[in-house]
Amino acid sequence: MSYLDHYKRATTFDTTTCPVCRDQDFLSVRNKLSDREIRNLHVMCANSERGCEWQGEVNDISKHIGDDDAGCPFQDVACPNICGKVLQRQYLTNHVETKCPHRKVSCQYCHILGGHQFIENKHKEKCPKFPLPCPNICEIGDVLREDMEAHRKECPLEIVQCKYHGVGYEEKMMRKRRKEHEEEKMEEHLSLTKSRLTDTHQELSLTKSKLADIETELAGTKSQLASSLKQINQLMVVVNQTPIPQEHNSNFPSYGLSTISAIKWSVKLIAMAAMIKSGDQVCPVILNITELSKRKEDRTAYFSDPFYTHNEGYKMRLRVDAAGNGTGRGTHMSVFLYLMKGAHDDKVTWPLTGTFEVRLLNQMSDYDHYTRTVMFESDASAMYVRRVTSDKEALPAFGFRHYICNEDLHKITFIHNYVKDDCVFIQVHKL
Repeated sequence: MSYLDHYKRATTFDTTTCPVCRDQDFLSVRNKLSDREIRNLHVMCANSERGCEWQGEVNDISKHIGDDDAGCPFQDVACPNICGKVLQRQYLTNHVETKCPHRKVSCQYCHILGGHQFIENKHKEKCPKFPLPCPNICEIGDVLREDMEAHRKECPLEIVQCKYHGVGYEEKMMRKRRKEHEEEKMEEHLSLTKSRLTDTHQELSLTKSKLADIETELAGTKSQLASSLKQINQLMVVVNQTPIPQEHNSNFPSYGLSTISAIKWSVKLIAMAAMIKSGDQVCPVILNITELSKRKEDRTAYFSDPFYTHNEGYKMRLRVDAAGNGTGRGTHMSVFLYLMKGAHDDKVTWPLTGTFEVRLLNQMSDYDHYTRTVMFESDASAMYVRRVTSDKEALPAFGFRHYICNEDLHKITFIHNYVKDDCVFIQVHKL
């Protein structure tokens, strides 16, 4: 124990064991007279065995040991760069400046400042100004790393392909010999070029033949579409000329047009366009739910045919409970969307995210539809938005138990009527 430690122990309160009675709660008290005598004792530095020749009073030990560069040169101190090294103060400066692995140095090539280990290892492997030998050992010698790519594009010893590689000539040579090679192999190059031109001409002829066949098919398809559109226009004329039933005339003014019939034909046109494009129904789809009162009485659910959210999108189907589902039973009509296993599941991203409108169409006019929004979000429960892996499996339904109350569903006003001829139309639209 050093003189300083003895002094500190003697000049502080200390709960210790009494040397006489061994009382564990014995409290020692500083004696000022002894304190003064101890402070005036003449002692040597605790580092005298290491070579320190300082001598003085106990009171001056702390000042001599010090905590800065002027302190005892033989005192152990820790490296300020926190490298873990402890050494005598007299060696600290040399260690910090020349040996410490954490010392700050600048790269001798690009002059960036950083830790010694970083500069000498990781940085040197990527330094743009670091000189590298040409891999072809050309006469230029070392090349800066940032200039190496450009140098290799001009290096005379770089191995390159013949300019006639595109026509099938596979020989390689040094860049400085390429011009000589082209002159020596001129006839062979021309022969390959001629052969390739002949093949290209044949391919072009075949392509022209295929294009002619495609144009013929397109012309036939165009003719079929024109015929279909003509039939649709004729049917629309018949629809527009159909009078509104007498019972409607007694309650509402005559519009001279059966709006719901026009909607039905619009639905068929939308479905036809979608099926022509993808082979399946694609949103927006409109679904006709018939025998609503019977479904409500029997409490049977309606399941639509599958449809896709968009071309090459997610496969879904709609479920409608006319009598309500869960907490909506008996008071509301419930509507849900199901995810199914689809033909394009490998192309889309999972989990499903997106917003859909479920519209109960107004059969009185083309506006004032009843609309609710279903939002599939990434933080939704996984069972609603994860990928379906089985043909027989569909995920739990995601939608509304209280989609619309029975009173609003069957309410008829001057401008809207949702239920007609015991059927409703529901449109699913992806936003």
